[in-house]
Amino acid sequence: MTWLQFILWVTGVYFLYYLAIILLDLKGGKARAETGKAMSYELSFSEPVAAEKVEHPAEALTAQNSMPRQVAAETPQQPPPPERKPEPDNVASGGVTLKNLFNLVREEAILYTRPVNFQT
Repeated sequence: MTWLQFILWVTGVYFLYYLAIILLDLKGGKARAETGKAMSYELSFSEPVAAEKVEHPAEALTAQNSMPRQVAAETPQQPPPPERKPEPDNVASGGVTLKNLFNLVREEAILYTRPVNFQT
């Protein structure tokens, strides 16, 4: 068998394969077309939706600041400071956070004394 014969055989087999697929698709296409007519590509939701007015926190603060002085004096002017998150255990034991690690790399302040092991 020469290369030309081999290529002709492979081309013939592929041609018959794709011809069979096309013929099967055309034969079963009528049933799919009828099913496709019944399908709709429109979304519909039946749950009731009620409008709700929501105020932005900044607008609420300006509303409080525009109150008369007697009422404004009774309400606190500044919110309490946010609580600090506890540091991870590795930072408490002398490690660094990921953000600080990248800063140290930028400053070239890390000296490698051992080979780095990337396996877990």
